[in-house]
Amino acid sequence: MAKKETALKDDGIKRKIKDFAARTLTVGLHTSVSDIANKIMKDIGVMDEKWSRYTTIELYNGINKDFYKVVPKKDRVVFLPHCLRNIKECKMPVDEDGYHCLKCGKCVLGDIVKECEKNEMKYFIVGGGSQVFNIVQRHKPKAFLGVACFNELQMAIEKLGGGSHFPGQGVMLKKDGCVNTEVDLTEVFEKMNM
Repeated sequence: MAKKETALKDDGIKRKIKDFAARTLTVGLHTSVSDIANKIMKDIGVMDEKWSRYTTIELYNGINKDFYKVVPKKDRVVFLPHCLRNIKECKMPVDEDGYHCLKCGKCVLGDIVKECEKNEMKYFIVGGGSQVFNIVQRHKPKAFLGVACFNELQMAIEKLGGGSHFPGQGVMLKKDGCVNTEVDLTEVFEKMNM
């Protein structure tokens, strides 16, 4: 029961953050994203590093949203972290383009991969930022969706740019760590289907 209550509370906080971020972006940015994230956190009464990071990513998502939405799905790429796989059961082969999901059903990657295929979106299951940059150079997508921990997402946003040049969306992992991580599939699918 405690896990369900925590999930409901987290969903409520996410909604508040998204609402505040959307309202903030309608009047324009007149200060840094981190300052705006801190103000939003104070306004909703949650001063926690996890939520501050989530707010930062949602602000970047808001800034890039309209640019991202106009790129056809076939011209987007989805980057997924290999840490979402079930490390004990996973038999995915790997090469320079990352891991290749076998859709065995033993982790959430298969569900995400099936959604990518349904939407004709390219996807890559990668080990980190340097691999992402190499893939972008080779495949030249026009927009990206990244699923990762905060540090990896922030690095991607800073290095890949954003705006009309190479718009992106990010989904932070619910549980990070580098092994057997977790993500909110609803958020991933919402961003994919924008």
